[in-house]
Amino acid sequence: MLGGPPPAPPDRAMQQEEELSPDELTALLSSYMPEIPGYRVLRRIGKGGMSQVYLGVQESLDRQVAIKVMSPAALTDEISKQRFEHEARTIAKLEHPCIVGIHEVGRTRQGLLYYVLPYLAKGHLGQRDFTQDEDRAVEVLRSLLSALEYAHARGIVHRDVKAENVLFDNADRPLLTDFGIALSKRDSTRITTAGLAVGSGGYMAPEQARGEVVDGRADLYSVGVLAYELLTGHLPFQAADPLALALMHAQDPVPRLAPEKKHWQPFIDRAMAKSPDNRYRNAQQMLGALNQIAAGKRAEPMINPDLVKGAFERWWKPLLATASAALLAAVAILWLMDGRDEPQTPAGDFFTVEEAPAQPVAAAPEPAPARVAAEAGPEVPVQAPAEPVPAPAAQDVVAAAGPFDQVRAEVTTTTLDYDPTRPAARELSAARRQIQRQRLSLPPGDNAMETLRAARQVAPREPALFRLADEVIAYYSTRVVAAVEAGDDGAARQNYDRAAPFAAEMDRLEGKPWREMREALPPLLLARLEKGLEALDADSVGATKLLAAALDVAPASLEPAWSKAVELPKAGDTLPDSAVAMILVRPPRGAQAGLGAMRNEVTRAEYAAFASATKRPAARCRNRVVPISLKKRSWDDPGYSQSGNHPVACVSFDDAQAYAQWLSRRSGLSYRLPTLGEWSPLADYRGSGNACRDGRIDCGTEGTVNAGQGPLSPLGLAGLRGNLREWTSNCTRGCQRRLAAGMGWRDAPDRSSPGQSNDFDGDTGFDDIGFRLVREVTAAELGAP
Repeated sequence: MLGGPPPAPPDRAMQQEEELSPDELTALLSSYMPEIPGYRVLRRIGKGGMSQVYLGVQESLDRQVAIKVMSPAALTDEISKQRFEHEARTIAKLEHPCIVGIHEVGRTRQGLLYYVLPYLAKGHLGQRDFTQDEDRAVEVLRSLLSALEYAHARGIVHRDVKAENVLFDNADRPLLTDFGIALSKRDSTRITTAGLAVGSGGYMAPEQARGEVVDGRADLYSVGVLAYELLTGHLPFQAADPLALALMHAQDPVPRLAPEKKHWQPFIDRAMAKSPDNRYRNAQQMLGALNQIAAGKRAEPMINPDLVKGAFERWWKPLLATASAALLAAVAILWLMDGRDEPQTPAGDFFTVEEAPAQPVAAAPEPAPARVAAEAGPEVPVQAPAEPVPAPAAQDVVAAAGPFDQVRAEVTTTTLDYDPTRPAARELSAARRQIQRQRLSLPPGDNAMETLRAARQVAPREPALFRLADEVIAYYSTRVVAAVEAGDDGAARQNYDRAAPFAAEMDRLEGKPWREMREALPPLLLARLEKGLEALDADSVGATKLLAAALDVAPASLEPAWSKAVELPKAGDTLPDSAVAMILVRPPRGAQAGLGAMRNEVTRAEYAAFASATKRPAARCRNRVVPISLKKRSWDDPGYSQSGNHPVACVSFDDAQAYAQWLSRRSGLSYRLPTLGEWSPLADYRGSGNACRDGRIDCGTEGTVNAGQGPLSPLGLAGLRGNLREWTSNCTRGCQRRLAAGMGWRDAPDRSSPGQSNDFDGDTGFDDIGFRLVREVTAAELGAP
């Protein structure tokens, strides 16, 4: 396939308009590349049990994409195909920086279902080793939890979180992909057959392995497994038999981490709890625990519930049963004794009650001396008996105090504010109190949302349930609208993410508070879009579009501004300069002009035209490393070989200023040298240190390369890291010396940085310093009304 074009498919495959059978489609995929309208399929790059992945080129935009074609055996009937297409389009609406988006969903002429994604060639998480880099592992987990929090809030459960489904983009950011077997929480109908309902056994939550209905906590279990893998380099449970692996996830305790990583153990134990109720409630809570680890604190401790349960059954349950029986026996004895009319003292009783005599009692007889001596011991002298004590009068005799004579019983009557005979009355009453105290979603275990959810389980059609739910929704929806009006996008998202799942779960999406909020959002967002378009403020427009997606506002309700935003000038666009190639590096914002910069440094041929036209003499040129040299250098002979396409060197700051003035007169545009504040952000990006020195481009042993050669910056600028340093308009020492920024072909990456700047004589050229020009760009120039 790679050595030449694929053979032409048979006529039936080319002309077939009716869908083929699954067996015919499978045979077709095994022999030929699929035909995807609008795409040129290059080669197959992956194959799984449910799909095959191809590298393709989107012909309209000439960009590489990944095309995932579903296996014909996975979706065999029209109902399952329609459900899959519906779910795939739902997933395509997810717009998050850590989620791989879906460009297109469709079918081929032969009935094959496919969807198109960006092509990410930097591999997946399973191909990297973070066992010695906890900071990077935390970054990856933060990205995944952020993506899952966003998806879960919209009712989407991934169901197959694993290392192979975490890809890296060109900026080395982790992105979660393959929501192809995801399931919407709002739709109880499975979109797949048995083949698509299975996740990856090494990461699968116990309830998912049992085929039970799962929610976002199953994804959090998988993230816990992934965290364990990042820390140790291997999965917590491994078995050759899928059934044995599922049993290990369901029954075996979580393995212990090495001592140097034991601070992660509470986090892993809670994330991988066997029961979903014992895990983190949501991705946001799990992210908070992760941030505690990153800050040097222990994650929230958690006793393994399975170990506790076993210990309870083996030891504490019998002890508690014995203690309970003893306590009940003691209470029974006391009750029986307290209820007798004539206390008796059988032999062996623990309690004795002596009744006072009815008649006066004579004085006690004198004790026998021998007995007293025997009881006192041989060393205790026998004392004379005391004087007889007169017996008390009959009226003074009082019965001895009983063991419960001091007990006083008091009965308190409490009036309930609800009818305990009505279903969910207690929960609804508690919810009213929580709403009055503004305990709507916090604290855990004592908030109106949790209480109303519990009430709905008991009385799902209770009218009071709907009224109270609408009160909670009204609180958050009002704040969503207020935050959008104030431009506080973070608060708008936060309040919406709390209210949306609750409104859906309580079946209140058609309730008045939610409906009024949905009606208020489109006009507010449309006004923001139009304002951003008028000012050509791409950042504002982009932020508004992201907010609209987060608030589930349909793009159709924001037309025509939504479609016009695609044509908005953005950083990286090419400017229509006739004199020189310019890139828009900062779009205009309102009355503030934007900035354009030359794609590369001024070349030797371009400077030669200026020198010839103005007869400007060449400035003296020096070697920056060896200031004293007998070799004479100039811009047309810098001491090394150059062609006309190389960046001009050995030009002074004064020469660069003169060139900018000459080009401005010639073109009618105002060119100038950039300030250091304008130049530095252009070179501040992740990537190569010095392109010449680290092998990205071949600068030779000495000298420059072509001005446009080498890796480009994210905005499309060449030569920012390598080739030549560049003059800026900044000065120092009373402007007796001028600043040059960046790195040249002489600079080694280990001793230099892309953002460095140094001062030099402004009337002297150097063999590793050149320049590029910038100019201001107005909104009117870019077509603003």
